Amino acid sequence: MMAIREPDAIASQRILPESALMEAIDAIGTSKFGEKLLNYLHMVCGADHCAVFHLGNDTVSKLATGSHDGTNAAERQAGLYTSQNHWRKDPILLQARQELTSLGFSIVHGDMRNITDAGLREAIYPNVNDRIVVCGRKQNIEFGLSVLRSDAHLGFSDEELAKLNESAELLMSLLAKHANTLISRPNVVRAITCLDEIEDCLITMTQFPKREIEVCSRILHGLSSIGIALDLGVGEETVKTYRKRSYQRLQIGSERELLTWYLDLWSTWRGLSYTGPARLIGHEIDRLTMSGEQIVQRPDFVN
Repeated sequence: MMAIREPDAIASQRILPESALMEAIDAIGTSKFGEKLLNYLHMVCGADHCAVFHLGNDTVSKLATGSHDGTNAAERQAGLYTSQNHWRKDPILLQARQELTSLGFSIVHGDMRNITDAGLREAIYPNVNDRIVVCGRKQNIEFGLSVLRSDAHLGFSDEELAKLNESAELLMSLLAKHANTLISRPNVVRAITCLDEIEDCLITMTQFPKREIEVCSRILHGLSSIGIALDLGVGEETVKTYRKRSYQRLQIGSERELLTWYLDLWSTWRGLSYTGPARLIGHEIDRLTMSGEQIVQRPDFVN
C-alpha cells in the first residue's frame, strides 16, 4: 500500500507550535518570554497580543507582554492597565479570578461590548475585537493571561477557544515558572539605591563598627563626603577618617572597589546562585550609567 505523504504546509503546522513552545520555555525568566509566548499563542489560537500579570490582593503587576505585529502596543497598554489601576474596573478579569477552580485555572471569553466603562475601553482596548482571560494559581502565586485579537481580524472561533482550553494547564505551568522566577529574583537596583538595604546587609554580614557601616553605606548610596557629614551630623574630616579605616580594613583604595566588594557580599546575603555576581551586576550598572539612567551617583572621593 502506498503511503500518503502529508503536504509540507500541514506537516509544518504540526511541528511549529511545539517548536514555539520550546522557545517559550527557554525564555522563562527573561525579557524575551512575552514575545516567545505570543508566538506560541498565535499558532494555537491566532492571538495578536498578550499580557501576563501577577495578581496580588490589592495590586496587579506586569510580568510579560507580546505583540505579533512587532510593535510595543501590548507593553504600552499593559503599563497603562496596571499604573492607572484599570484592572480594578475590568469585569472580565474579575470574573476569571472569581471562577478559579480546584483545577488551578479559569478561562473567560469576554465580550468586549460588555465593557461599559468608557475609560477602560478607550484607554486600554481601543483596537481590540476579542479577548480571553486565563487566570491561574500555582505555588501560592496568582497570575493572569490576557489574550487579545485586534480589530483587523474576526473574533476567536470555537475551534481556537477549544485549542486554548486544551493548552491551559500547560500554559499555567509555564506562567507559574516565569512568575516565580521574576518574583523571587533579588532586586539588584534596590541593592544599590536603597540605603536601608545597604545598611541591613553590612550589619548582618560584617562586624564593622557602627560608624564605619554608616559611612560605607552612604558612600555606596552615592553621597559625597559633605553629604554624609550633614546626614550623620559629624564633621567632613570625621567622615574621611572612617572611610580611610574601612578602605584599610578591606584593603581597597577606591569607591569602585568598595562597590565590587559590597555586591559580592550582597549576593551572598541574598542567596544568589550565579557565578561572579559583582562582575555581572557591575556590568549592568555600567550599562545603565552609559544609557543615561541614574543608578548610583559617582562622587569624587579625592576631596
